Amino acid sequence: MKYLINRKGFSLVELLMVLGLTGIVIAAVYMVYCSGVKAWIRAGEQMEVQQNLRIAMDTLSSAIRRADVIRIAPGKREIVLESHDGTTKAYKFDPASGEIRISQSGATVSMHIQDCRFSCADNLITVEITTKSMRGIDQARYIFRINARGKINDG
Repeated sequence: MKYLINRKGFSLVELLMVLGLTGIVIAAVYMVYCSGVKAWIRAGEQMEVQQNLRIAMDTLSSAIRRADVIRIAPGKREIVLESHDGTTKAYKFDPASGEIRISQSGATVSMHIQDCRFSCADNLITVEITTKSMRGIDQARYIFRINARGKINDG
């Protein structure tokens, strides 16, 4: 009896149980960490897509509101804005790159775009933008309308 009471150390069964429980806890923590990292990446990509869309909407709406003459190209993927001072600025969707660009300079206004179309009715310019689907982000279609003060020439 005295031998069993003064015994120090662990049995093989106790060690195996502790190792098994430790492995389960480590696996659970790793799974939570991995899902958190995936959510972080997905949120960052979604934020980038939304920011690009917001920039496109702000840029196009302010330019359309300032324009005196508005022409929409026959393919409905380019809008040309003219002012009385003679300046012309055109915004064109490039399907190959998925970007909306300023035609004259080639500067990118927005990216991650699947499709973009311009149309008009009753002095109201409609811009339809479809964003690309990315990892964990579904393709989405956004429509915004701008009341134009200028003369509209829909080709």
